[in-house]
Amino acid sequence: MNLSIPIMQIMNSDPVSVDVHQPFSAAYEILSAEHFHHLPVVDNDRLVGMLATMDVVKFSYSLLTERDDPATQSLLDRLFTIREVMTTDPITISSRATLGEAAKALSAGGFHALPIVDGAGRLMGIVTSTDLIDHMLEGDAGPVEADGERLRLLENVYRAAQLYLHSGLAEAEHARLENALQAAR
Repeated sequence: MNLSIPIMQIMNSDPVSVDVHQPFSAAYEILSAEHFHHLPVVDNDRLVGMLATMDVVKFSYSLLTERDDPATQSLLDRLFTIREVMTTDPITISSRATLGEAAKALSAGGFHALPIVDGAGRLMGIVTSTDLIDHMLEGDAGPVEADGERLRLLENVYRAAQLYLHSGLAEAEHARLENALQAAR
């Protein structure tokens, strides 16, 4: 696998994001309705934080069953702001970074989505652990055993993904990631 591939080639260049000034229920709705677990938070197109499904669950667990109810949305907005719930100062990489740099950042553990920003801190895209695993599986680098660096990188991503799998996130995402990991091994 060529680890010098520009991250711009595999990142999601049109990530869904939420403005820090939007009501908390807007972020809640996006994360409830979409098939991803990480939501960049922006202020005038500059990345200011990240929201993960688990952040929202921590603050709104008792309200999860009534997400379409206007009273629930109103309560969420009165109780929380996006700024209070988001992770501030998320780890980011430059839009000039490589696949290898992204993989090293993600394999450090603790998070599974990496915002891509330009020199002014504007959100350019996002890449996840799953994106990297999918790219490795689709790559033309041949068998994993033939490339020691690829194997070491995949093992790091595998360990980070195992932490993710045991973090309590949605079962559907677990199954998808577990299948990708098994295929990669």
